[in-house]
Amino acid sequence: MPFLSNFSKSLKKAFSQIEKTQAEALAIEISANFIAGRTAGEKHKSIQSAEPEDPEDEGLTEEEKAEIAVLAALYLGYLSKFNDIAQAQILTTTKEIIDQAGGQVTPEVQDEIKKRLDDVLDGREKVVIDNVGKVRKELYVDKNLKISEVEKVITKKYSASVKTYSELLGEQASHASYEAGRKARLIKQGFDKWVFVGPADERARPWHVALLGQIFTWGTLQSDYAEKVLREPHCRHRAHVYYGDSRDTPKEKWDKLKKDAGLFWDEEAKAWSLK
Repeated sequence: MPFLSNFSKSLKKAFSQIEKTQAEALAIEISANFIAGRTAGEKHKSIQSAEPEDPEDEGLTEEEKAEIAVLAALYLGYLSKFNDIAQAQILTTTKEIIDQAGGQVTPEVQDEIKKRLDDVLDGREKVVIDNVGKVRKELYVDKNLKISEVEKVITKKYSASVKTYSELLGEQASHASYEAGRKARLIKQGFDKWVFVGPADERARPWHVALLGQIFTWGTLQSDYAEKVLREPHCRHRAHVYYGDSRDTPKEKWDKLKKDAGLFWDEEAKAWSLK
């Protein structure tokens, strides 16, 4: 079918341009937030660091540039997969419209195709990701606050508009890059540990609340897992510097915060929950 073939080529070209724009915006967003986090990390002074602060040290190191590149590639990869599914959905819809018209691509049919295309690109029609039955890895915090990755079978389809998905990934990328920037600067200053901090309210995930006050050592497996927890969608928690002295929030205060939030271990579900 010539029309469908030409439409497919045009669609691919359009999404290629969209992805190029997304990549540029994402790179700027990630770089800006990484530098902002790096600047925030400068506010903390380490009694462990023998390296004096260099007032002229404003440029990114090669390691930091590599970290930014990895983050950009990661989140652009997510967008690219979503875009591929969006294209496939648009092509399927287009073919259905043509079939319903008996294979005739009249001006009215073309108008309908354009309308459905605009609905997807403008966010009025959601893109459906059907991974039901596939296995994915999720983070799990056990009763002793040990974090691990577990495999779970996907039971529901996921749907989101182009706008919503882009905003979600932008939010995640911003949070992740800010934390990465702070981490890079704090490690350079001699800090090797961090504390999981943030709110304990009804919007917070129970397993995130359970980790409040937990101390991690950068470079260890538990720290890697905890950093992944911080990158979960809409997470408002962060890694705070651990001084190892009176400047740190006492464990008792974290325990009280979690108790006041109604945090408890659900023995039947084998999971953290909030009353």
